[in-house]
Amino acid sequence: MKARDAMVAPAVTVPLGTTLDEVARLMVEKRIGSVLVVNGEGRLVGIVTESDFLKEKGIPFSIYRAPMLLGRFLAQDQLERIFQEAKRTKVEEIMSHPVHAVAPEDPLSRVLELMLLYDINHVPVVEGGKPIGIISRFDLLRLLP
Repeated sequence: MKARDAMVAPAVTVPLGTTLDEVARLMVEKRIGSVLVVNGEGRLVGIVTESDFLKEKGIPFSIYRAPMLLGRFLAQDQLERIFQEAKRTKVEEIMSHPVHAVAPEDPLSRVLELMLLYDINHVPVVEGGKPIGIISRFDLLRLLP
């Protein structure tokens, strides 16, 4: 099988300059675990996953998934501070780069190799440097009988 056979398309992308607040809302709305970041020409320059929020800026992604639950443990002013930080922070401040990507005709073994080698859960599929899809670990599991 090829990457094209397992990828989810189209890829969900955001341009450089997008705020974390916008990215988080998009991820929740689309029910996805990552967003690809593209430059002005539409070329892949980074990827943001749920774990990137906490890793770089200390913004728990769960505040977007379950705000009422997290609100039980944090004071309103703490929640507001987190939301304000997410509105000020640009995607390029937390995105992972360079991105480990594959071409549509690459074998799935290459996707798995990248996931294991770099301990990543999402591998973008690019054509001419532009994202056309993405493969997650879950997508690979769906292929199992």
